[in-house]
Amino acid sequence: MTKSQTTIVIILGGVTGVILLTLIGVALYYSFSVPRPPDLEPLPTLEAAGPTVSAAPTLPATFTPLSTDTPEPASTAFPTPTRAPAGGDMIAFASNRGGDFDIYVMNIDGTGPIQLTSSPAMEEGPAWSPDGSRIAFISDRDGDVEIYAMDVDGSGQVRLTNSPGFDGDPAWSPDGERIAFSSLRDGNSEIYVMNADGTNPVRLTKDEAHDWGATWSPDGTQIAFVSERDGDAEIYAMNADGTNQINLTNFAFKIDENYTDRASNERDPAWSPDGQYIAFTSDRDSFVDDQGIETLNTEIYVMDANGANQTRLTRHIAWDESPAWSPDGEHIVFITSIDAAGWEVYRMKADGANLTNLTINPADDIAPAWSP
Repeated sequence: MTKSQTTIVIILGGVTGVILLTLIGVALYYSFSVPRPPDLEPLPTLEAAGPTVSAAPTLPATFTPLSTDTPEPASTAFPTPTRAPAGGDMIAFASNRGGDFDIYVMNIDGTGPIQLTSSPAMEEGPAWSPDGSRIAFISDRDGDVEIYAMDVDGSGQVRLTNSPGFDGDPAWSPDGERIAFSSLRDGNSEIYVMNADGTNPVRLTKDEAHDWGATWSPDGTQIAFVSERDGDAEIYAMNADGTNQINLTNFAFKIDENYTDRASNERDPAWSPDGQYIAFTSDRDSFVDDQGIETLNTEIYVMDANGANQTRLTRHIAWDESPAWSPDGEHIVFITSIDAAGWEVYRMKADGANLTNLTINPADDIAPAWSP
């Protein structure tokens, strides 16, 4: 639900601090506003070639709660008249085709889009519950960005978090009992888990850098996330209790021989349904033109769950981001600016072949999530 992350400076102080936390949180989640490269032209051949990194140590699968915090009350349900059919194979996504961002669902071939939210606010970042009956999402309808949940038909919308600033990136645990999320409630973006009803939030990461974008392994023992603790955005994994945090990507590159070395940014981790792979976004393929001007672009990669065998799936002079797997592991949906008119949701085979535009809409369609 989720562009290149930027360094965030947070100033706390009375009412001004609360306002700044909210604005910074929205900026953190909406990295989609980054400039797009000119002359977006797809290259005709998709190649799967990328560096191989050393395997990270195996993560133990022990869950021990770190702390218990005061439960946060859920708000009154926010009903919506727009309804979608329950069940079946669907892809949820966010679109501003109606003016502001709302949550939609569509068939897996892109047909039959149906709007689920309709408040005069932003709704974004849909995340399916494991049984496919609920969708978590974020909204600023109450003044700041909070996490909500609703039934798959758009009814029964309930607020789950209630803290100043930003709460986002919801991700359900495989058993449906908990939701991982990122929050600025303690001054910088950290990873938390809470019960699926919003109670008992527990902080998992405690680092001065920003941590966000959590996603559960299919067996529920590990959580992958993004962190800037090493100076740039990298994919990490940790046990579900927050212990044993390991950098999986740790990729640095040199754009060309006349350009200064710099580290790349990796984000948007997504576990494959069998737990063997993690798809992610990287800007390591940015380039410098003949005038020495750097052009950033992002591509979709996949790697083994321990960080080995990092392989490029897309090859476009465009922005490819936010991968999400089909339940059978055969396909990946993602967003791209390849068509230049706006962000579109595309589907491809898990090896990067057979690209298909699912949305074909002049508006921005982002944050795809495949139903279980």
